Amino acid sequence: MAEQRKPRALATQTAAKVPKMVRANLAATLSAKGEGRKVAYAYIQDAHDEILQAMDIVPAWGESFSGICAAKRDAEKYLQKAESDNFSRSLCTYATCNLGFDMFREELGETPPGAPWGGMGRPDMIIGSAQQLCDPRFKWPQATRHYLRDVPVFVGGMYYPPWDPNIDQRDLERFYVKYATEELHECVRFCEKHTGKKMDWDRLEAIVDLSDRTWDLFIDTYDLRKAVPTPMDTGDAMNTMVPITFMLGTQDAYDFYAELNAELRQKISEKKGVADEERYRLAWGAGLPSWFALGDFQYFNEKGAVFPAETTYRVAEKLSRLDLPKTSDPLEHIAWRFIRYYTHWYDKARRRPGSIPKVERIIELVEDYKLDGVVFHSAFSCRSWHAGIIMQAETLKRVYGEIPTLIMEGDIVDISAYNEVDTHNRIDAFIEVLETAKSGRNR
Repeated sequence: MAEQRKPRALATQTAAKVPKMVRANLAATLSAKGEGRKVAYAYIQDAHDEILQAMDIVPAWGESFSGICAAKRDAEKYLQKAESDNFSRSLCTYATCNLGFDMFREELGETPPGAPWGGMGRPDMIIGSAQQLCDPRFKWPQATRHYLRDVPVFVGGMYYPPWDPNIDQRDLERFYVKYATEELHECVRFCEKHTGKKMDWDRLEAIVDLSDRTWDLFIDTYDLRKAVPTPMDTGDAMNTMVPITFMLGTQDAYDFYAELNAELRQKISEKKGVADEERYRLAWGAGLPSWFALGDFQYFNEKGAVFPAETTYRVAEKLSRLDLPKTSDPLEHIAWRFIRYYTHWYDKARRRPGSIPKVERIIELVEDYKLDGVVFHSAFSCRSWHAGIIMQAETLKRVYGEIPTLIMEGDIVDISAYNEVDTHNRIDAFIEVLETAKSGRNR
C-alpha cells in the first residue's frame, strides 16, 4: 500500500473548480427523478453527448465515478464486491468498480452509505458505444444489465477506419460516417422511446455548434502550454479535461475553457511556471493515470520535470484542421467530427515509413511543445489501450530517433497494483537519463 501523499498543489485556480462541477453532475443524477428527468449511464468518447443534452437526459459517467473512487482511495470495497461475483480484477477496473457499486445499490435498494461524493443515481437507460477505444464497451453495459434488469440498453458501434499504411482512409471514411450517422439516429429514436419526448432538432443543432466552439477553444487553450515555462502540465490536465469529456455541449464547459485560457495567458505574461525551475519538458505519451497517485506528477515537478502536453484526454482537435464536409444533419456532422479526430493523423503516418498514427501524434507534440522525453503509463487492467505502449515507444525511437522514454506501471483504480517506492525510483532513474541526454545535446 502506497503512503498517503500530500495533495497535489494545483498550478491553476481554474482547475480547482473541477471537483465542484463533478459533484454537481453526481448530485444531478440523484435528484433527476424528483425533477422528472431521465438518467442514462454514459461512457466517454461515445459521440452521444449532444443527444443527451438536447433531450435533457442527465448523464451518469461510470468512468468518472470510478476515477473518483480511486482518487479517494475508496474503490477496494467495490472491486471486492465485483470479484465476489467472479469478475476478475484483471478486467477494466473502471467497469468492475462501477459494477460493484451497482451490486451494492441493488442489494440495499438505495445508494450505498459512504459512497464517494454521494454516489451515482440509478439509471433509467444505458447508452453505450462499442467503438475501438476499449475492450469492455460491449460487455460492460451487458454486465450492468445483469443487475439492473429493468433498464433498457442501447450500444452503438461508432467505428472508424482501421489504420492500414497501404489504404487511403478517404476511400473508407464516407462508409463509416454513413454507418455512424445511422446509429446516432437510432440512438435518438431509443431516447425518444424511453423519455416520451421528441428530439428538438433546432436545439440539437445549436448544441452541436456550441460543442464545435468548445473544441476549438479547448485546443487554443491547451496550446498556450507551449510557453516556456509552461503554465500548466498534465497533472492539472487530468482535472481540466472534465468539461470537454463529461460536459460537452454545455455553456459551462465553454465558459470553463474561456476562464482557463485567460488564466494561462496571465501566468505566461508573469512567466509563472509549474516547476520552480523547469529543466525537462515531457509528453504524457499514452495511458490513463493512476487516479490514486496523481501526486506522482508533483514528484516529477519537484525534479524540474513538467508535462506541457499529453495524448490522454486530449479529446479534440481544431476543426479547421479536420476539414469536415458540410452537412445539414447535425448527427452526420458529429459522425464526421468523431471519425476525422481519429483519422487525421493517418496521412502523416503514411509519409513516414514504419510509423503509426499514435506515434505521429506523439511526434507532433514533441516538436510543437519542444519536449525532451516521453512518459507512458501501462495500467494493468486497461488492456486494449495499454497493450500497445511498448510498441509505441519502440516505434517512436525507430522512426524519429533516440528520445528518452519511461514506461510506468500500475493501474487506474486498483491501488494494490501500485508501488510508490518502485515508481519513484523509476522516475529518479529517468531524470538521470534526461539529464545525460540534455548534457549531450549541449556539448
